[in-house]
Amino acid sequence: MRRSAGLLSLLVVLLAGCGQAPEPAPPAPTTQAPSTKEAEEFDLAAAMAEIEADGFTPTPPEGELAGPVRAIHAMCTGSANGRCQAVFFFDGQRLAQKMEVGLVSIVSQDGTAVRVEFPVYNADDPGCCPSGTPTRHTIRLVGGQLQADPPVGFDPNRPGDF
Repeated sequence: MRRSAGLLSLLVVLLAGCGQAPEPAPPAPTTQAPSTKEAEEFDLAAAMAEIEADGFTPTPPEGELAGPVRAIHAMCTGSANGRCQAVFFFDGQRLAQKMEVGLVSIVSQDGTAVRVEFPVYNADDPGCCPSGTPTRHTIRLVGGQLQADPPVGFDPNRPGDF
């Protein structure tokens, strides 16, 4: 019985080998977008030097920034209370715009949109401690200009200024 099972297996292998070669399997789909030249060529050190030359101290990003749209948080150099902050938006290597505001943090960015959060001061809050509900805005670069959804008001750290 073993011999007939072995011969049968050999016969299947030989018959399968006859005829046309099997077609190669199609490549597996990828979920990662191909890297762009802009993403590869972003010079973070040059961008941070440009921010410093404008009188701000940049906060080094935690990881590599996807592009082409990148945002870097910064504080006014020498700020006594830390409430003079800005976000610098780069389109590729070019500084597209800076958003000078009070307190702000970058929540996330994916190369096309930047999500920022503004702490909000209520009327009786001391300067150290905003207690209002923070607001979040998604910012995109459209035609070289920043567009925020929802729009950012004149003083985004104060209620009613949106």
